[in-house]
Amino acid sequence: MQAITNIRITRVNVYTIKYALNRFCCLLNCFGLLLFSAMCLAQSDPLASEPAAPTDLQPGLKKIETDLILTRSRSLASLGKRREAVELLMPAATKNPQNRAIEEQLVIMLLDDDRLAQAERVVHGSPSPEVVLAPLKEKIEAKLQRLLFSDKLVTVVVQKRMDLHDFDTAILILDRALTVFPNKKADFFTLKGEALYKQNRLELAEDEFRKALNINPLNPVAKGYVTEIRTTLEAQTSTALAEWISIAKDKLGDFVVTFLALFTAFAVNSLIAPITLRIRLMKARRSFEMGDYDDFADLLETLLDKEDFKPLRQNFRSLLRSGDYHDIRSIFEKHVMTLERLPTLLRILEREHEKLSE
Repeated sequence: MQAITNIRITRVNVYTIKYALNRFCCLLNCFGLLLFSAMCLAQSDPLASEPAAPTDLQPGLKKIETDLILTRSRSLASLGKRREAVELLMPAATKNPQNRAIEEQLVIMLLDDDRLAQAERVVHGSPSPEVVLAPLKEKIEAKLQRLLFSDKLVTVVVQKRMDLHDFDTAILILDRALTVFPNKKADFFTLKGEALYKQNRLELAEDEFRKALNINPLNPVAKGYVTEIRTTLEAQTSTALAEWISIAKDKLGDFVVTFLALFTAFAVNSLIAPITLRIRLMKARRSFEMGDYDDFADLLETLLDKEDFKPLRQNFRSLLRSGDYHDIRSIFEKHVMTLERLPTLLRILEREHEKLSE
């Protein structure tokens, strides 16, 4: 009995070992197939192995760079340095306007810092589609609604924004508050006028102060600002007028000087030119009489350049009266240096000879 029992135990052990080996071989085959498939996929298309660029990132700004910027900005915000966080995000958003992650983070940081006007500018200037911008616009509207909880909260926030020179946000909040709290229009018109005044938009500021005075003529703040704006604008007008008059005087003086210079030049030229021409003609005749034909020809060419033919004709008539036509013609042909002028001089000489021969 003991031998039979041992045989049965041995058979069971053999079957168990075979079953375990079969399972192990199956697992090994499956692992090999998986490994082979992975290798085939990795080598089938080299371009497919490269990770696709996120659709919300502009080319040139890598995902790791975006993550670093976002992480750094969140760390600054957690330390209460929201302004530094915005300064970090702003240039990245400007250089990468299609980077939705940075754009969204920037808007959130601006809203956390109550800079609603700047957040609106980022959203309105974004090239992202409306479906992407809609949630950001909702965040801005929700923030604005929270600030419009009460007229006192509006006054506190507006004063704080003006202290931080964020006048655009102050004006944005006041424009909405004027419709929400109509019984506070006088105060809000005054605050809006003050924000515009501090932006040096004096004429618009005066309009707001006058709206406040229409509601409450005794408003001392609005009256004081209107008086100051009137004085400033009148002073600016007087200064501008004085500068215009000064410029006009300078220009008038320049015009008078230029006119006198031109008139003097014209008068002098009109008086001296005939005298100079007469001297040249006399010099030409003298050169001819002395036999200095080169100098004579040069003077004739100079007179010809002025295209004043009357003195030349008079001079030629004087020469023809005292000399032979053919001799004078030969002198011209020999001593005139510029061949282009020679036909004209000969033509004038021939015409004057014909006139004298008639």
